[in-house]
Amino acid sequence: MDKTARDNKSEKGKSISAKAFNILFLLIVCGGLAVTAVVMVVVDPLFHYHAPLRGMSYTLNDERYQNNGIVKHFTYDAMITGTSMTENFKTSEADALFDVNSVKTCFMGGSYKEISDNIETALRANPQLKLIIRATDQFDLISDPNKHVSTDPDSTFKYPWYIVDDNPFNDVEYLLNKALLSDALTDIRMTLSNTPSTTFDEYANWMSAYTFGKEEVLKTYQRPAQSDLTYPLTDDDRELIRANLQQNVIDLANAHPDVTFYTWIPPYSVCFYDVEKRKGTLERCFDAMEYECELLTCVDNIKLFGYADREDIVTDLSLYKDMAHYGEDVNSEVLRAMAAGEGLITSDNYRSYMDRVRSFYMNYDYDSIYE
Repeated sequence: MDKTARDNKSEKGKSISAKAFNILFLLIVCGGLAVTAVVMVVVDPLFHYHAPLRGMSYTLNDERYQNNGIVKHFTYDAMITGTSMTENFKTSEADALFDVNSVKTCFMGGSYKEISDNIETALRANPQLKLIIRATDQFDLISDPNKHVSTDPDSTFKYPWYIVDDNPFNDVEYLLNKALLSDALTDIRMTLSNTPSTTFDEYANWMSAYTFGKEEVLKTYQRPAQSDLTYPLTDDDRELIRANLQQNVIDLANAHPDVTFYTWIPPYSVCFYDVEKRKGTLERCFDAMEYECELLTCVDNIKLFGYADREDIVTDLSLYKDMAHYGEDVNSEVLRAMAAGEGLITSDNYRSYMDRVRSFYMNYDYDSIYE
């Protein structure tokens, strides 16, 4: 065989070898992706496709990724939801007090709309849902009804729409997600080591991460200078409140008359109201709260509760980690009080409730906090 023939044969062999390698490489990659997708579908750490598997342990640790699957696929007839003001609730306590089987889906820093969207998903997915316990925060009351954490210009958080929406074509972001595969493998390791699943009492509970007390509260903010001006609630403010509550609270209740909504106004500490007073916005704050009471007490299946007049809570800074956030003992007391009907605000008593609130906070000796 001459040199040219040998060279051609050698090149042909190299070509076949390269082609075989490329095919093998593609098969390995595709096989790996297929295995990843299968693991994600079977384990399903975000409950995107199904409820938790019997005998499988799961970690609950990411609200905006897992809450959608929880309300779609878990078995429950009651839910607790809201912002960080609700994260320390214990569903075991709610179950005992209200004779229900509840889940907890909270959204730290969540807007009225984000929370409302999750409630609406739950109501569509679960006809057994009869009780919803929801906080309505004052800090976000005077807001655009369509405000959403995903549209916050100051946020760097990429919202997981591929989890929340019903579009199957973007599920590849879930099925082939390296970080979420790690979650699935964690669930597998928990199962193999007989580690129990995270309970809803533990889910999102941040008690162990913080220190509480007056000293800690005062570290978290700078007391503003006293303003010479006061800022009233404007007509534009009132329209934002009305639109926000109508779209994200009232319309949901009216569309589901067989569901009872236990809606409550969280008890921020006296430090929060001191800041509002010094900024000249305290009356605006109370006028907004009163307008909320006026609107929500007109809806038959909304039970509105308020605890801003609970002096034993709001003046005890040992219960707080900052001017607004209280510990789980307050959450437990709120559940107990609501179940007992204490603090119920009605169309007949909301004005007298607001009179008590105004009188207390307008005349409180705030300087004593800093002595």
